[in-house]
Amino acid sequence: MKIVYFGSDLFSNCLSLLIKIRLNIELVFINDVQENASFIKRICRTHNIVYSTERPSVVTLKEYLNDEQTVFVVADYGYKLPINEIKYAINIHPSLLPKSRGPTPLTYIIDNPENAGVSIHKLTEKLDAGSILIQEKFEVEDNETISSLMVKSQLLAETLLEELLNNFNELYNNATPQLEKLASFQSLPPVKRRFVNWDQNTTQFSHALRQYGHFGILISLDNALYIANDVEVTTFSHDFTCGSVIFEDALIKSIAINDGYVVLSKRSLRLYESRVLRKLRISPAI
Repeated sequence: MKIVYFGSDLFSNCLSLLIKIRLNIELVFINDVQENASFIKRICRTHNIVYSTERPSVVTLKEYLNDEQTVFVVADYGYKLPINEIKYAINIHPSLLPKSRGPTPLTYIIDNPENAGVSIHKLTEKLDAGSILIQEKFEVEDNETISSLMVKSQLLAETLLEELLNNFNELYNNATPQLEKLASFQSLPPVKRRFVNWDQNTTQFSHALRQYGHFGILISLDNALYIANDVEVTTFSHDFTCGSVIFEDALIKSIAINDGYVVLSKRSLRLYESRVLRKLRISPAI
């Protein structure tokens, strides 16, 4: 079996599995956006595997299309493949399909734990709608975060992929069609969904961190919008104005919120696009 792999750092352990079981990795296509493919690049370099940031087309894939020995493995990849030309193609998706189809289901699973799981399905023209080859549910704990969901998804995906490869022909030929009446779709979350206002309370802040802490929540400081990853939230009775800086030193800045305060690591703050701040009509911190 030959493999053409398409993906990013999420599920990169699946690429490592394919290498471990000595399958022939012909080529790896990556989405090199916001450093979400640095780890998968390292894997390719370590094992002398050719990788490409080029958008795949019939021309670039021509020697592998309709090849009985080649399987296309897609795992968190942003470009659409020329599906009609591919003999065998599978996609690894971090939800219990047909629930939570779409490009970023994990950010929504905090609110919809019944959709938590991993599905490996046939790749089709319709996004995440192909027949299920293998899938399994996992539980979401009360304190679960986007980061812990990513870890659970990666570990389960590796297990399921190995099971699939051990019985590939039978599972591929007997795939189960998805029930469209149960399908739901989660679109890319809008920027404003990641923004946390200083007037919000600790519960709202903590919930946003659970959903987006791995990628960073958005906060306003000094008339600019920042991405913040290293954030602590504490409940505390006070008379400060929400958004006011109540403590600051060389490393941290603490800002009052509705029923407590937030502690930000200055080193973790990254400037976001200021035009977004104006577009969202967000008030900066005092």
